Amino acid sequence: MNTIRDKLSSMFSKVMAGTVTREEGAILINSLVREDRAETVKVLAEMLENPPPGVFPKTILHTVSLCRNKAFNNLLISALEHTNEEVSILAAQGLASLRTEEARNVLIDHLESDVYHVRKASANALVEGFGEEGVKILTKHVLSQSEPFYISTSVDAIVKAGRKGVDALIGLLGSDNQNVVVCTAEVLSNIKDELKEDDIRRIVDALMSAGDRNNTSAIIPLLKVMSALQGKAKRFREYIQVFAEYPVETVQDAAREALRMMDAG
Repeated sequence: MNTIRDKLSSMFSKVMAGTVTREEGAILINSLVREDRAETVKVLAEMLENPPPGVFPKTILHTVSLCRNKAFNNLLISALEHTNEEVSILAAQGLASLRTEEARNVLIDHLESDVYHVRKASANALVEGFGEEGVKILTKHVLSQSEPFYISTSVDAIVKAGRKGVDALIGLLGSDNQNVVVCTAEVLSNIKDELKEDDIRRIVDALMSAGDRNNTSAIIPLLKVMSALQGKAKRFREYIQVFAEYPVETVQDAAREALRMMDAG
């Protein structure tokens, strides 16, 4: 009689060969869970670390994720820290698809992982799985951080939320945290073609506010955004001209570069 391990090994081999779909594999796994939950979970965890010949760990986890079964919560949580980035991404997506409080909290906890791909997978999954709530979670996380490597993975994920993400990022430009402004400004510069006139106006408002506070560390990255916008920001030229007279040479240089790029664009 075939054991659970035998059935799973055979099924995954067929998935790799293309004779069984992952969806069909998920049906089998859910059937095995009903038969013996503890043994099925145990075998799958072992297979993730030591896959059957010719089977990839990501294939195993992708099929498990399609089960949408809370029996695999701990397996997904453990796989989130897998050394293979693709496995980590699938684990994060699987947790987000459950849309449970536990899954959400696990992803939040892993925003501060020391491993870049784990932070990235967790942040992206919060946006993909929790939508507007995920954006709010990441925004709150950004504002609580001081280290750029934690901030950057969250702002990189926020921008993937479309218009809500852009609005959230522009809101972050008013932070007194230099690293938050620097990381956010860099992301906004990278999506300059997506920014509308109202977005640019809000960026200028943040720039002027930073000027009123004499916050040089925020002024310079904001001027770099204006520089990246080139001709799109030309109608705000007079506001940038003010900083060409600012009593700090690095600010003057950034303002003059922004003016040059506006005129060239």
